[in-house]
Amino acid sequence: MDKELCDIKLFWTTNIWPKGQIVIPKELRDRLNLNPWDSVWIIVKNDKYIGLIKNQDIRDLMEYLSSLDK
Repeated sequence: MDKELCDIKLFWTTNIWPKGQIVIPKELRDRLNLNPWDSVWIIVKNDKYIGLIKNQDIRDLMEYLSSLDK
């Protein structure tokens, strides 16, 4: 992973359905290798920002975050 402090990109927009569901557009699912029934972590920062990460990728994220302290 790159050690960039801010690499935020907006690719798509979507809507929240009446039952609280969010559709992740197919092109983005393909790009992020998200498949039906994948488990993801939902990450919230300052009650303003939200992110998703696949459970299998959480180790890479933790290693990256710990490397920032060094």
